[in-house]
Amino acid sequence: MKTFDYADQEIGGKELTYIISSMMIGVGVLTLPRLIAKHTNTFDGWISILGSGIFFLFFGWLLAKIVSTFPKKTFLEYTSSLLTKPVAYALTFILAIAFLLTCSLETRVITNISKLYMFDQTPIEAISLVFLLVVIYGVSGSRIALVRLNLMFLPIVLAVTLLVQFFNIPLFELSNLRPAFTSSFSGYWQAAQETVFSFIGYVVVLVYISFMRSPKTAPKMTVIGIGIPIILYLIIYTVTIAVFGNLATAEIIYPTIEVAKEIEAPGGFVERFESIFFTVWIMTVFNTASMALDITIHLFQTMFKVQRKALILVVSPITYLIAMSPDTAFQIQLVGKTIALIGFFYGVIFPLILLMIIWIKRIKGVKHYA
Repeated sequence: MKTFDYADQEIGGKELTYIISSMMIGVGVLTLPRLIAKHTNTFDGWISILGSGIFFLFFGWLLAKIVSTFPKKTFLEYTSSLLTKPVAYALTFILAIAFLLTCSLETRVITNISKLYMFDQTPIEAISLVFLLVVIYGVSGSRIALVRLNLMFLPIVLAVTLLVQFFNIPLFELSNLRPAFTSSFSGYWQAAQETVFSFIGYVVVLVYISFMRSPKTAPKMTVIGIGIPIILYLIIYTVTIAVFGNLATAEIIYPTIEVAKEIEAPGGFVERFESIFFTVWIMTVFNTASMALDITIHLFQTMFKVQRKALILVVSPITYLIAMSPDTAFQIQLVGKTIALIGFFYGVIFPLILLMIIWIKRIKGVKHYA
């Protein structure tokens, strides 16, 4: 029976949950503790993470609730039914560019980290090319098979990540978590803004709900999919601050990886646990990058009616060139902020616009579901 269930080209509610979590848990969490620690004191950053998480949890539910009322329709189709076709095409194009930038950013950041921790003698161009070729190979196959890789990879990533945090409990310094509530309101606000890139990945529901067998379950599964990263972010941030302290965390480039380096396995069984952690983390980065590229291809395909493989041949070199374009860390951060800004529009402002249009059309008696 299971073979039959998975033989179609549709996804279920569980797959959507894993998709959202995988899309959110990417390279952003590797730097999140540092970005939060820069604006808050001691352990106060948990308030910004939790507050921001609840905020995006609500809008993720709202977005899934609205989009689920257009079953089996693509993003271009249901936006065209609510807005004019020119507006729908513009929104589709901008969303495709945002996911294209996401794939490029994931590729570049994972390349930089790989060179720093594993391949210090290898040019970043070669590392990026190899990683992107694997992503392209995955995207070239079945979309549903690619999506369902999350069911295999995400549990492994979560298990290893939680294991890393558990092994660091003996290194806890409770004094690093005190005193509490000493940050200013502006500090909390600025720290919350730094979480946008890490939380905005739930916008994938704009595209992947159209592949669901039962879209009515999408709001509930979206909430669960966003809830998993919220809990994970809070755990990682707590352990990082407890081990390094706020001031040190604010100066470490990739504190999430550095936490893994602090582990000392009994008997020296594993001398460089961060290598194992990073290797496993590549799984979720691969999922994030491949889904971002897949969504880009899908959106362009709905716009231009071009064959999938032809679009892959055109989009892939552009993705690589964008990934190699930034020369400094500031330029890489600028790309991330651009993605966060676009994602905030589609994840927060866009559902409010759709809700208003649906409400107006209901008053006028227009059947927007047709």
